[in-house]
Amino acid sequence: MSRLFWEGKKMSNEFSYQDYVTDKTFLDEYNSYQAKYAKQMRESDKVLVGLVSEIVAKHEPEKRKLKLLDVGCSTGNLLLHMRKLFPQLELTGGDLAESSLDECRANPELNGVAFKILDLLNLPERNEYDIITINAVLYMMEDAQFEMAIKNIAGALKQGGTMIVFDFFHPYPQDLHITEMSKSHLAGLRLRFRPMSKVEALLVSSGFAIPVFRPFTLPIDLPPSGGEGDLITYTVPAADGKKLPFRGTLFQPWCHMSATRA
Repeated sequence: MSRLFWEGKKMSNEFSYQDYVTDKTFLDEYNSYQAKYAKQMRESDKVLVGLVSEIVAKHEPEKRKLKLLDVGCSTGNLLLHMRKLFPQLELTGGDLAESSLDECRANPELNGVAFKILDLLNLPERNEYDIITINAVLYMMEDAQFEMAIKNIAGALKQGGTMIVFDFFHPYPQDLHITEMSKSHLAGLRLRFRPMSKVEALLVSSGFAIPVFRPFTLPIDLPPSGGEGDLITYTVPAADGKKLPFRGTLFQPWCHMSATRA
């Protein structure tokens, strides 16, 4: 999640995904919202953890400690679950929000996990990680930022390492730029819904093998909140039985994507 610059009463044309770290009120609310997922893993994270499990199993014969970096770790919920499930992993969490990292460092259940300020547009590590997870971060980026982030991730991965992304990707020839104006985002929140074909082309040109896209729908029913103006995720049943995630009037094309550095 992020907030845009608010200059007077105009939305800045120079949006950067880093802006959300300057909004303490928003971060406090968001961190409180995240707390419930420390006890019960979110459905999308269950899929992500399953993909990590496959990679861990593949490397098991090597008898070495794999290194995993979680980008945009927030208050560390995903890392908390992975710490319990994969004690053989060396875990690192990175985020731009110092307040979120402070919560991680103060959490005894995250002992042994390293945390640091981390900017996807300036990753100093090279050939460092076996797995990098990026959970609901890239949709905030414009094209130049997105391209730089992908290239930096490729550089930070070891050869044969895997990037796992949960973000907005879809199979249609539409590159959508959306600005949401709501009570939660008075200055406007820009969203990018990227076509898989465009993402695949960028990944291959950045040194990745052909990616695998796994569109995500919820396995449970989520009712609308019922509160006027509330914008939380709910599900709409499709004819094929899938439960499609909506937020307000907007269908969310969530997708898990994995790609290995060639």
